[in-house]
Amino acid sequence: MAMVLAVTSALCSLPIDSIGDLGCSIRYVDKQQGYFLGIEKNNVIIGTARDAVKNPAHDVSQVDGPIENCSSRAFKCRTIGGYLVFVIPTGAGHSAEYTEGPRISVQRVANGGWHGSAMCSMVTSTGCSPNVDVNKLVEAYQYDVNPAGVVTSVKIQNWNDAGKLLSTYNLVLVSESGLKLN
Repeated sequence: MAMVLAVTSALCSLPIDSIGDLGCSIRYVDKQQGYFLGIEKNNVIIGTARDAVKNPAHDVSQVDGPIENCSSRAFKCRTIGGYLVFVIPTGAGHSAEYTEGPRISVQRVANGGWHGSAMCSMVTSTGCSPNVDVNKLVEAYQYDVNPAGVVTSVKIQNWNDAGKLLSTYNLVLVSESGLKLN
């Protein structure tokens, strides 16, 4: 059993040379751009696979860290470093606003799942600031959660200080299991 755990953790560690190397039990991938989010237990790795970098002069950004439970009485919640926060309301309402980090608007969808839209205009050492200036976004993301409470897709958009859109990533769940919020 120890050997199996060692192999599993080695498959879910940095660096990731290609998307095919991503062996985490939970995987979200933008196959067109080689961007990934991999989760094993309460750890996450996120970034661009080395072979997907088009210009060798560009840095390959890959980071890892913990996933934390940020749930409260009002929300079921998981956060990745305070930058990506996924929430769904615990009540029976059809919409909710989350303001403890990035400002997130969550709406119930026809299939009983949820769609969240988050905005971040200032990054601090603890993640996105709850104060949002829509004219100065640094990151925005949207996510979908199925009726079972599993995140099924994430769309991330990043801007520079001049308000120019730098990148858009469309991550979809490619593993059998996903990040469960409840």
